[in-house]
Amino acid sequence: MTVLVNIFVFLVTLLCVTVAGASAMHVARDADQADPLSGLHWKWSADPQHPAAPPRLTLMRGSGRSLDKAKQSSRPMICVRAGDRVLLRDASVNLSMMSLEATALESGACGTRVRARVAVTGALVEMTVLDAGSGILSGKAAAWR
Repeated sequence: MTVLVNIFVFLVTLLCVTVAGASAMHVARDADQADPLSGLHWKWSADPQHPAAPPRLTLMRGSGRSLDKAKQSSRPMICVRAGDRVLLRDASVNLSMMSLEATALESGACGTRVRARVAVTGALVEMTVLDAGSGILSGKAAAWR
């Protein structure tokens, strides 16, 4: 009985590896798109000796824009997305550190103002985005209460 179970498990595992290898080859063959942030073209390349292994990304030569142009992108980088958990700090507190957990209600780049909801009180506040996951309370310090 144990031998039959082991054979069954082996066959199921073999089938899964074969299907995974076929899907990896399909992805590697079909994907050749530009990176939306940098504009560089990447190619998926699969290892034919290891078809079950995931494909690797390799940078294609002569791919549109150079790295210098990619760094000078006119679009600001999004630091906080709607629904992200953020820690809010009060800008006017000099000696003590106050931080509140909140949920961002809007997406925004570093330095922009977005709305957030404080987790403890449920109050709507406006914050200035510092970096991914943190911001400074804008407006009245008592607005979060």
